[in-house]
Amino acid sequence: MSRRYRFAEFWAAVLVILGLLLLAGGVLLAVAAVALDMPWGSLTGQALLERVLAAVLLVISGALTGVPFIVLGEMLRVLVAQRRIAERQRRLLARIARRLDDAGELRSGASAAADRLLHRRP
Repeated sequence: MSRRYRFAEFWAAVLVILGLLLLAGGVLLAVAAVALDMPWGSLTGQALLERVLAAVLLVISGALTGVPFIVLGEMLRVLVAQRRIAERQRRLLARIARRLDDAGELRSGASAAADRLLHRRP
């Protein structure tokens, strides 16, 4: 992990963990809705239907609240990875340009294109 993107990496991990906790919270609340205070001795179809419906709604609500955080965290990780790849490509182009300059070779159209890319700053 480079020092430059440590802050972004930290918040990407926090977002993913927060999303997973919200998702797990929805599942745990669904289990609690079914298991706690269930009239096990006199179980009726209506009581079971109500509990199952509440459990399904709790799982869906956990997913709807947790998944956006997970997606946002992963998108932030992808963005940081793309920036790192662009930095490596820029260093490679600079090394190629230095070698061409050191060798004293004539500039071709390809190296001129590399020069234009080198002078851009992301």
